[in-house]
Amino acid sequence: MKTRDYVLVNAQNISDSQTFTKDLKAGLKIQEVRVIYQATNGSTSNTLAKLNGMVSKLEVLDGSDVLHSLSMRQEQARDYFLSGRLPFQQLNSKLGGVVIEEADIYFGRFPGDREFYLDTSRFSNAQLALTHALTISATAGFATGTGYLTVIARLIEEGALPCRGFIMSKQADAYTTLGSGYRTTDLALKNDYQSLMFGALETTIEPDVDVSNYKLTLDDDRFIPFNLSATQILQENIRRLPAVRQRMNFLNDTAVTWLSDIYGRVSGWMGPIGGTAKGGVSTVTAEQLVAYMTTGDTASLFLNVRGYCPHSFLEWVFGDGREVDDFLKVAGLSKAELIGTDAAAGGAYTVVTNQVRS
Repeated sequence: MKTRDYVLVNAQNISDSQTFTKDLKAGLKIQEVRVIYQATNGSTSNTLAKLNGMVSKLEVLDGSDVLHSLSMRQEQARDYFLSGRLPFQQLNSKLGGVVIEEADIYFGRFPGDREFYLDTSRFSNAQLALTHALTISATAGFATGTGYLTVIARLIEEGALPCRGFIMSKQADAYTTLGSGYRTTDLALKNDYQSLMFGALETTIEPDVDVSNYKLTLDDDRFIPFNLSATQILQENIRRLPAVRQRMNFLNDTAVTWLSDIYGRVSGWMGPIGGTAKGGVSTVTAEQLVAYMTTGDTASLFLNVRGYCPHSFLEWVFGDGREVDDFLKVAGLSKAELIGTDAAAGGAYTVVTNQVRS
């Protein structure tokens, strides 16, 4: 099989806020699409040091038919669950620093899948639609007009196996946890399920706090694929997946607080710490690192984190995520419900479905 990387959009300047669209011509066999955003920090700093929370939708559409729709945070979490690593990030909080973040839209069961991919010849008007709203600020965001977008598609050029379909990823539910009670998400019964992603995102809160238990029930408990605490699912994810890392080039100061993207069982350290400064990480609370330095320093200094659960997501995979016969079959089912048990208020609870679309 022969593949090539095809640049659909090459470092194109974008508006501070817009939905950017790009037609996907017929006849493309797409394994994945790399979406790369870049922007320049404000004149004083960028305390956020990242931009993934400013990209609300990465979509593939065919007219009114939604083939794929996730936020950049959801996409990055899915990238981790599929590949065991986060896509490329260049995170920076310095004045005038450049932040670069990627998200890979995978259409296969795994990177490089030869049987499941997006064949645009099956659709009448396939199109990318990317929606962002950059925070413009001298201190907590980006300089206006400095956003750029690059999109690169990995194509099967020759020797593609017959297409068996693609994995369709969408947000299925979202709400704010209340601290007690249950949230029931009705799962659509048109396509089989490769996996489910779920979590409750809240700053400085671990992923097994706001929602304490997850239960998947089919046909009113006729069959229950899982009924586990969030901690047990987190433990299963840690057992199955490698730890992930991030690092951020921080604005030189004697006190630094940074919110990373990694929430589960995180450790953090400073390094390098510069030639004239002495410092370290004093506390780690979920994704938040608090660091200190004895003096200022002009060198490039970094905060590092290591842990699990990017953007506070957990995942449940049916089978090994590769063998289609082991996926959750919807044929013959009349009801499928994911039930989350609230345990604390304020979490942004989200459910993402990954289904086989033929």
